[in-house]
Amino acid sequence: MNKQIIKKNIKILLQTDNNKNLVLLNKNKFLQVIINLIDNSISIAKNNSNILITLNKKNENFVVIKVYDQGKGIDLKEKNKIFERFYTDRLDDRDQHSGLGLSISYEIINSFNGSIELTESDKLDFRGACFLIELPLKSQNNHKGIRS
Repeated sequence: MNKQIIKKNIKILLQTDNNKNLVLLNKNKFLQVIINLIDNSISIAKNNSNILITLNKKNENFVVIKVYDQGKGIDLKEKNKIFERFYTDRLDDRDQHSGLGLSISYEIINSFNGSIELTESDKLDFRGACFLIELPLKSQNNHKGIRS
């Protein structure tokens, strides 16, 4: 992934609301989700493009993470299929993509009692794919979590 970022001169941008939100999750598994989404974006990105990750508190119970890219996007008609095992819409380079990344990401996010979905981008500069992740905030009764 790092070689592709450098080769294509891709920038990964992060925007947060600067709240100190605690989310209960396994950080290694969560990192795998983010890597899967970024890797998918990089694989179809054109040179000198950007990937944007936003993190904002939705309400008292949830945090929202969005991952945007500037690629060709994914047809919203496929929004349920893309999380199926072995699904890919990249028929020309199927040997490079197993079709497991989004399925695994879906299972990981569900294991945190969260949700992940493909949604329409709300950013004019990022009209490619947009994935929305919602994760429950740590309750005051639970003392373990990681800061988002």
